[in-house]
Amino acid sequence: MEYFAIAYRSTAVNGLTPAALDHLLVDSRAHNRMAGVTGVLLYDGQHFLQYLEGTSAGVRRIYERIVASRHHVELQLLQHGPAARRFFPQWYMGCHETGGSVLQKLSSQQWRHEAAHLRDEAGASAGLRQLLAFWERQDPHPRA
Repeated sequence: MEYFAIAYRSTAVNGLTPAALDHLLVDSRAHNRMAGVTGVLLYDGQHFLQYLEGTSAGVRRIYERIVASRHHVELQLLQHGPAARRFFPQWYMGCHETGGSVLQKLSSQQWRHEAAHLRDEAGASAGLRQLLAFWERQDPHPRA
């Protein structure tokens, strides 16, 4: 199977609440699952950085939803094209500040575990390198 990946960075709209972020996470997971898309969404309290992977049609369908979203502005495409393999067989989210949300805390713990294993793979694509760099700038306790 051939895989396709997109990575982008955007700025969150003012007033994005923890509850809205939880809704975004649940909604994204559901739509991504239906489209056969996996990846990771990182949020530092101001910016999003997302990496999506799957079939070309699935990733493009999800990316169209992302472009139309009102949760962010200033979307900048960082990578789009073929991917060697799936790097995220599950869906992950990492939040620098979780705002008291249990869902965001659990998601961030899963992402931290996954990020520790991703360092060896980061040379595989510009999107993965940017993903790790974005997280490492925000995470006060990176794992070696």
